[in-house]
Amino acid sequence: MWTSPLMAITVFMLLYAVGKVISKKTKGILVEALFLSAVYIIGFLSGIVPVDALTNTGIPAMMSAFGTMLLVTNLGTMIELRRFLKEWKTVLICFAGFAVVGLTFCTVGIIVFNRYYALCALPPVAGGVVAASLVNDAAEAAGQTDYGAFAALVCSLQTFVAVPVASFLLHRYCDQQVCSKSYLKAATSNGHGSFPDFHVIKKWPDEWNDGSMMVARLMIVALLGTWISRLTGGALPTAVAVLLLGIVFTELGFLEPQTLSRAGYFNLLIMGLVMSLPNSFRNLTVESFGAMLPAVLFFLVLGAASLIVGGVVVGKLLNVDWKLAAASALAAMYGYPLTEIIPRAVVGSYDLPTEDSEKLLEQVMPPLIIAGFTTVTIASVALAGFVAPIIFQ
Repeated sequence: MWTSPLMAITVFMLLYAVGKVISKKTKGILVEALFLSAVYIIGFLSGIVPVDALTNTGIPAMMSAFGTMLLVTNLGTMIELRRFLKEWKTVLICFAGFAVVGLTFCTVGIIVFNRYYALCALPPVAGGVVAASLVNDAAEAAGQTDYGAFAALVCSLQTFVAVPVASFLLHRYCDQQVCSKSYLKAATSNGHGSFPDFHVIKKWPDEWNDGSMMVARLMIVALLGTWISRLTGGALPTAVAVLLLGIVFTELGFLEPQTLSRAGYFNLLIMGLVMSLPNSFRNLTVESFGAMLPAVLFFLVLGAASLIVGGVVVGKLLNVDWKLAAASALAAMYGYPLTEIIPRAVVGSYDLPTEDSEKLLEQVMPPLIIAGFTTVTIASVALAGFVAPIIFQ
């Protein structure tokens, strides 16, 4: 089965495809990263999957060399500043949750376990697969593959903690809204007026805007970000630099919104990222897996509790219902598409006229969508960019 890189990548691609089907069938609760992690762990521990099977395909090397940075730069092209202006309360709630997670992990987490576990768990709990990948790359570079496996495991399992809690809180919030019918009175617009247009380039000529040209411009911005990071001596981490430049150059019109998706490269790179992340399990033993599992569970529970505390406290100060604030803060642990799936499932459980259902959905979905972008897309990657380089110093 593993006689050639082509045969190996075929097997891994089939596993990834099965994981995608499972994710859709379970509405995103059993994500493909979890399925692949389970298969990789069983395969590596049993010897069925050779430890160098995925490495020989070249995918981890590709993602480490340029794939991850391209995805991080592309995250900047997915951010619309006008959307964040409308949901500024949600943004502050999410940042408050982040602050409490950072505080508890760097105090309680280090005391109960150790510095490496605490700092490796922080970016994945505060975000998604890209943040976990940055930690994994740092662990690989330091020769500490067990900690890379730990970060991957935290990333894979966090939805099991966050999704049931967020669903319960959102149900409680919607119960209150339906009983009082207050969602019918809510304004459908926040009235912030027009947002300034910063586009210097209004539209690229068609011959300069095919898929390859879009990605070429994205690569230029990623390269510029790496140069700026080097000029600062690493004080501004590369991941943070390219993320910020992605936002700026999209607002200026140099980059297309959601560049990789429009160019047709996104699915290929995200597949490489998700397939590469569990590769950190290749040197795992039964003993090391058993040793890290209590730490994984501890940091997942501590992370969820910290996000809720931070979100609720700031939500109270901003006059946001504590249940909605807590569910929004928890978006760091489940992200999109669950930020859309959960509110649709919750609202769909009520026997309401179609128009009323749409109004209730307008009340609960935007905060969760913005929370997912704030945490997983911006803050977690920025946090990972700062934390990952110092974990093993």
